[in-house]
Amino acid sequence: MTRFIIASADDCIGCRTCELACALEHEPGVTELLPRLKVMRLSQISVPVMCHQCENAPCVAACPVAALTLGEASIEADDSRCIGCQSCAVACPFGAITIVTSENRHPRIVKCDVCGHRDAGPACVEVCPTSALRIMTDDALAAQQKQQLVKHASLLNRL
Repeated sequence: MTRFIIASADDCIGCRTCELACALEHEPGVTELLPRLKVMRLSQISVPVMCHQCENAPCVAACPVAALTLGEASIEADDSRCIGCQSCAVACPFGAITIVTSENRHPRIVKCDVCGHRDAGPACVEVCPTSALRIMTDDALAAQQKQQLVKHASLLNRL
C-alpha cells in the first residue's frame, strides 16, 4: 500500500500554511509557487485536497507514456517522459494533478509525492498549526478501521 495524507475539515482553518510549505519544499527560492495540494474553501469549511496515492490510480492508467507509475510509497512522476497531454489531470477524480507547460520548457507534473525525499515526512503535515493533516500508513489505517469497528459495535450493543 502507498502512504497518503488525510485532511480533517473539522480542524482546518484555511490558513494555507500547508500550501506555502509544500511549494517552498519543492521549489525553494522560486517566485512561482506550485504547491502539490490546494486548500478548497466552501461557505463553512475549508480543507486541503491532494493526491490520494490511489492503489488503482486512474491517472497512471490514463498516461499514454508512463510518466506516472505506482511506486512503493506513492504515485511517482517522471517529468522527462511527460508530453503535456493532461490525460492524468483529467482522469484524477480529486483534481490533484496539474501539468505546467511553458514555452521552451519541458512539461512538469505537479502532484503530491508525500515528500518522500524528506526524513521528517511531508512538509504540509509538519507545519499545519491545527494538526488538520496526518500521514496515513498501513498501520495507522488498520488502527483507524479497528477503532471504527469498536465504535460501531458499541453502538449496536446499546440498541
